[in-house]
Amino acid sequence: MDILDIKNIVKDLPEKEVRSYLQFILYRIALLEDKENSLVELANDLKEIFNEILYPEVTELDPFGKSDYKKVNIQFGYPYLRQPLKELNLLKEELSLAFHDNFSIAPLYSLDSEKGQTDRFYWLKNNLSNEYEVEFYKKSFPKIISQLLSIPEKVPIYIWVSENANEQTALLFTMFLLRERKNSIYIIDTATLYRKLFEKKAKKYVPFFSGEIILEELQTIYTYSQENKHILSDIEREHYEKKWLALSNNPSTLRIWENGEIKVVAEDYYDDFIIEKAKKLIGKKKGFIMCARLVGEVYGHILQYIGDGFLEYRVRKLIEKGIFEYEGSLEAMRYYGIKLSKSFMENHSEKIH
Repeated sequence: MDILDIKNIVKDLPEKEVRSYLQFILYRIALLEDKENSLVELANDLKEIFNEILYPEVTELDPFGKSDYKKVNIQFGYPYLRQPLKELNLLKEELSLAFHDNFSIAPLYSLDSEKGQTDRFYWLKNNLSNEYEVEFYKKSFPKIISQLLSIPEKVPIYIWVSENANEQTALLFTMFLLRERKNSIYIIDTATLYRKLFEKKAKKYVPFFSGEIILEELQTIYTYSQENKHILSDIEREHYEKKWLALSNNPSTLRIWENGEIKVVAEDYYDDFIIEKAKKLIGKKKGFIMCARLVGEVYGHILQYIGDGFLEYRVRKLIEKGIFEYEGSLEAMRYYGIKLSKSFMENHSEKIH
């Protein structure tokens, strides 16, 4: 793997994941002041992060074949639990599995089957510009399902979720996959526990994605969750399974989190908001603005975990409709700029001015 390969992988990492890795690296460097923490340990930690970022697909299909794990933690998005578990010296005792996917977008029908996964893959491939992420999904998705179904029934399962359509939809899918398993299952609601454990901070802001919570707070949430846990009853498990079946039968490709529920919306749900943000960013200049800037502005205001790739997909749809003009290459959002088209401005001149 050369420097170009590394650059191509790193540039596609989610911003929150990059911040999490950077935070841990700085934390480990700070520990060098403690004589008990050596450069060798730091090097080993950095090597682990290196392998995790560049070779995430290198995992055992049956992780229980070589290890006797006492618990399994399931998370959605990047594997943010690895560092808290490592700090608590629990990595060897607890397996951490992660769905590297965004369940708030794309089709869900028959997702437990090869056909359903293929249909979802082709939707992602045809509509999102991040080819590396899509190809990684194709490889990792059936693998994580296989790992889930290989969990021995004596091992308890902890599912980590927060208040967003991605994690909540993924929770329903996971419960459906585990519908015939006899494992004890617990749900760790990170948003609820954040409000309980960090009441003062929560008055200002509650992270709506579990991986957004900083390391020390995640450790506190983990410790509290182990001491105050509720095993799901058969009735509760059946409730999640039914909700999945109802949701997955809906052909929509966009889901948001609203009023404590997953809400299915049309995929053009944010188009008007994107247009309004573009008007404000362009202002009186009437020139091109970078697509990445527009997407970042929109994403920073909607407070939904739908991914910047989906928003950029909607920008390209607005280009197809003649609402935006562009210059540059549509290969990726950082390669092209957009502005409102002349025809759109003429038809909406009163609203613009």
